[in-house]
Amino acid sequence: MTEIAARLRNVRDSLARLEALARDDQAAAQRLAAELTRDLNQAIEAAAEFEGRQGTGESEEPRPPRDPIEKCPRCTLRGFTFQEGTIRESATRAGHYEALYHCMSCGYEAWRPL
Repeated sequence: MTEIAARLRNVRDSLARLEALARDDQAAAQRLAAELTRDLNQAIEAAAEFEGRQGTGESEEPRPPRDPIEKCPRCTLRGFTFQEGTIRESATRAGHYEALYHCMSCGYEAWRPL
């Protein structure tokens, strides 16, 4: 996206040079250059906003599960509880997260994907 923003800035600068060259008596060329410059400025702002959203979204940690208690895979009782503060990035799946669960009945612990 930074390449697009840089290219748009170059086009905007070229339009400014065009406007300077057309100042003599070509009012239509000036209006066109002003309109294109306005459109390019809006596109540059949109690209910058998009870059800002992309940068912040990747570093956020996922939310805890909606239901923090599940059925334990070992004792089959409903006591397999999500442990707060244990969310980490998965070692086996890039871009995915996992959390530690602990069974309140049998004591079994395991990392589960979120």
